[in-house]
Amino acid sequence: MSDNLSQTNRQSQIAQSYDAHFNHLREVYDRALINNHFESLVIYSGEIKTRFQDDMQYPFFTNVQFKALVPLTDVPESWLIWRLSEKPLLLLYQPETVWDAVAELPSTFWSPYFEIVPLKKKEDAQAYIDKAPHRAFLGERTELTQSWELGPCNPEALIHELNWYRSYKTTYEQLCIKQANRISVLGHTAAREGFYNGASELEIALSFQQACRQTEEQLAFPSTIAINEHAAILHYWGRDTSRLPTDKRHSFLIDAGATYNGYAADTCRTYAYRDGLFADMVAALDSVQQGICSQLKVGSSYSDSADRAIHQLAALLKDFGIVNLEPDSTVELDLIKYFMPHNFSHFLGLQVHDVGGNQADISGTLIDSNEPKHKMRRVIEANHILTVEPGIYFIDILLKSLAQSEHRNVIGWDRIEQLKPYGGIRIEDNLLITTEGPVNLTGDAFNKLA
Repeated sequence: MSDNLSQTNRQSQIAQSYDAHFNHLREVYDRALINNHFESLVIYSGEIKTRFQDDMQYPFFTNVQFKALVPLTDVPESWLIWRLSEKPLLLLYQPETVWDAVAELPSTFWSPYFEIVPLKKKEDAQAYIDKAPHRAFLGERTELTQSWELGPCNPEALIHELNWYRSYKTTYEQLCIKQANRISVLGHTAAREGFYNGASELEIALSFQQACRQTEEQLAFPSTIAINEHAAILHYWGRDTSRLPTDKRHSFLIDAGATYNGYAADTCRTYAYRDGLFADMVAALDSVQQGICSQLKVGSSYSDSADRAIHQLAALLKDFGIVNLEPDSTVELDLIKYFMPHNFSHFLGLQVHDVGGNQADISGTLIDSNEPKHKMRRVIEANHILTVEPGIYFIDILLKSLAQSEHRNVIGWDRIEQLKPYGGIRIEDNLLITTEGPVNLTGDAFNKLA
């Protein structure tokens, strides 16, 4: 009973925060339209696409620009018309069909903020669009709309301005991402139990979905469910169906996230099947990751935090006999790239890799665009939400390159051979930046569940 009450309270809190969120959208979108000399914005949710030379359909994923304004993720062929100082118009496609489920007209906390009109035919949208004054269009053109006058399509200056403000999350957005983390943690816990109980990768993936109560398409991204050496494949989306015997089970890496109202969670954990060297490395990387999280303060830069993290990883590699150099030398020789070939952080929101991480301002000017070292270069500000995800991997193609390099003699190859069957380690949390310090949404969700 208490869990249901808590869930009800959370949903009520999210609903109550929507008014301020909508008023924020009104301010941002109206100003962006005026700045870019438009009076209205026409946004298409997207169409269901058919496989090449087939009559079967791909899963539908909504246009992110559509769900940025209305929390609907499964309404293909629908439209949103944003008009200066007027209630936005939601054209909801409701075809009369025996083949497909039809979206019902919403009646929920956000629906009073929109004028909602059902469409029985796709072409009926044109009459409403034609009435939208001096408009711009965000979305994909389709065969049906090729002849429609939609206005300038996806104007970059307008999108840059909207992306800039999307990097600051309203209270409503923060609560949605917090809820997505709560749901994800249920799935992560079920997946961890499955691994220790002998489940296959496929069984673990299904247990994650079942605990989250979301289909594969509803999840934030295709889950990485990696046992043993599969953890060395950064985006491993395979689903091995075999159950490995106990003596063949070494490690488990899960990178998976749920969604809530269109907002994503992105969480990664790594587990050792038994105590020993790899388990000690997981604990050490967890300590490094928590240290990185604690360093994210308003006014500092993401690049500086990433540079400090690189030094901490270099120290870890030395401590475990993987690189036989002092950390400063490991960093100077850029040896970290052989063990961690991805970035430490990215913004999180309506998209898993959310926008604005390298924008200098609303114009879309990039920060240090000629320096590819870090994708995130913004100054840390309140109401940013981002991931922190250091890793250490033993990837054959990178190790082969390292073995052929001039630095091969400073590498602990015997130790690497011990660790290769485990694949790698990644630990990832989602953090909300506040003026009081970072709030670990993922860690809080795990702690509350425990």
